[in-house]
Amino acid sequence: MVRPVTLGLLTALAIAAPAAASAAPSRAIATQTSPMAAAPRTAPAADAARYAQREQADHQVASYEGGSVLVVGVSGAALIVLLLILMLL
Repeated sequence: MVRPVTLGLLTALAIAAPAAASAAPSRAIATQTSPMAAAPRTAPAADAARYAQREQADHQVASYEGGSVLVVGVSGAALIVLLLILMLL
């Protein structure tokens, strides 16, 4: 059951949003771009060496698996339920 206020708001947004977007000024805006100088990339090699040292010291790092399917599924389901509740209010 959709409340009349919600229905009115949705109708107003459906009609007004495209009209507001098309009402934007069509004048040209001057822009200037300049090429950036390429910076030397020495930090990643040092980071890789530090990570290799950490992995040698701690063997549990090699068996790390991120993002369990259960965690992602429950988070997604909770988000969907929250959105449904907000739509009904």
